[in-house]
Amino acid sequence: MNKTRSRIVRFLLRNGPSSCGQIGIHLDASPSKVRRHLQLLRDAGLVQHSSAKFSASPEHVQRHVGALAAGFHVSVMPPQGPASMNQEQILPLGPQLGRRSS
Repeated sequence: MNKTRSRIVRFLLRNGPSSCGQIGIHLDASPSKVRRHLQLLRDAGLVQHSSAKFSASPEHVQRHVGALAAGFHVSVMPPQGPASMNQEQILPLGPQLGRRSS
């Protein structure tokens, strides 16, 4: 997660529902910059918006972080266990990288 978006989520978790202006004052950022980041956070399901205020709940954030970590582990971490020096491994990094020998 981007540093600014992380700071916004932490601010909302600590301070409760807040407007773009309130968040911007705390982060020393323009309301338009904060609004852009809040839109991305809302689209990702990390913050909610109602009555001109944004909020975040620890449950939503924890669920999102857990799903992100699980996806990262599955798609990036190498398989566990010993591998033969002559055994060819296919890494799940996408078609542009193809196959890689170990």
